[in-house]
Amino acid sequence: MEFLAKILLTFAFKSFALLITAYFDHDFVLMTDVEHLIPLVAMIAAMNLVVRPVLKIVFSPVIGLTFGYFNIIISAGILYAVDIWSDSITINGLWPLVIGAHAVGIIVTLIDYSSAIVYGTGEI
Repeated sequence: MEFLAKILLTFAFKSFALLITAYFDHDFVLMTDVEHLIPLVAMIAAMNLVVRPVLKIVFSPVIGLTFGYFNIIISAGILYAVDIWSDSITINGLWPLVIGAHAVGIIVTLIDYSSAIVYGTGEI
């Protein structure tokens, strides 16, 4: 049950992060209807689940040398790949891409902290 709740929270907060980014940045265009938003968030979640760990292992020396700032480039690359593959999102420019990557990253971090607090796992 906790696993399902975490998945639903992840979907809700990633959707919220994308909607907030699209609201404040006019170069970050997002189709906000449900039949476009749910597959988009599922695609981002799948990319973060499958591709992100591989990229973090491959680029771990670079991440270490940049004190973790290269993680932003990895997040932006994943968001750019989703932009290429999905018609539900259009990102026009580098700064909207970086801002969107930051927004999704901050929200995911908040999810990890909140789930550790709510479920008392102690794993952050």
